[in-house]
Amino acid sequence: MKKLLAMLFALASGVVLFIPDMLPFIDEAVALMILVKSLQVLGVDISRFIPFMKSGKKPAAKDKDGPVVDV
Repeated sequence: MKKLLAMLFALASGVVLFIPDMLPFIDEAVALMILVKSLQVLGVDISRFIPFMKSGKKPAAKDKDGPVVDV
């Protein structure tokens, strides 16, 4: 049921992205966010292609001692 709902949201937001101002109260940025999140539920991660939609995960630091400051 969750995947079906995500599929419907992905299709609807994709249509809104390709036909602008079809629904004037839904902005294209909101439609893009709905599309990205619903595709993530379906297992497709396209947020790596959109720079401002990155997840909050940061790469692990290699130095666990902290930064080295030379004086």
